Amino acid sequence: MAMAGDECVALAVDQRFGSGMQMVNVSPRRVLVPHSKLLLAFTGLESDVQSISEELLIYIDSKRDFGLLHTPSELTASSLISPRSMATLTSNVLYSKRASPFYCEPIIAGLEEIEEVPDSTNRTGKRYRSFLCSSDVLGAQLLAKDFVCSGAAKKSLYGTAEAMWKPGLGAEELGRVCARAFLSALERDCLSGYGARIYIITSEGIVEQEILGRSD
Repeated sequence: MAMAGDECVALAVDQRFGSGMQMVNVSPRRVLVPHSKLLLAFTGLESDVQSISEELLIYIDSKRDFGLLHTPSELTASSLISPRSMATLTSNVLYSKRASPFYCEPIIAGLEEIEEVPDSTNRTGKRYRSFLCSSDVLGAQLLAKDFVCSGAAKKSLYGTAEAMWKPGLGAEELGRVCARAFLSALERDCLSGYGARIYIITSEGIVEQEILGRSD
């Protein structure tokens, strides 16, 4: 589940890795981090999740190479893929496999730079807005300004998120709301749980937090 706040985004993933009712392992779901203002999370068949993650990384690296940027110190804002472009790329990759689709549903969450404005010290500062997008196995996009959900507990997640989310949340409060809504939904689904991890994206970067949850 991903939630939007005031120039921040929270992404929550659970840690149960299983096949139906069978428990396999306890580990966080795969989360792809193209850069400090963009995250991709996946639910679905693990082998397909790995395949599409590797394919997307190849596309991202080729974009950087096209700009002849080979070291982190040389990377600029224009060389980093935007959340909206990442969503389009992901949809294109999924749709190109429609004859034998990847059985995974990605969530793309990040911050888009919108303008530069002078701050209280008369220095130019950057402003950001949240970007949230979920996709089905064929690449059909669902864009939202509040929250998006995916996975086995999706129905419960939408219910708790709608009850708890409100616009204009700061990063700290957004993290708390996202954690409460996510854990409340996991309590209602036997195929999810075993704790969760929350990723909070701000203009300063990404903060990761681990939260305890039902483990039965």
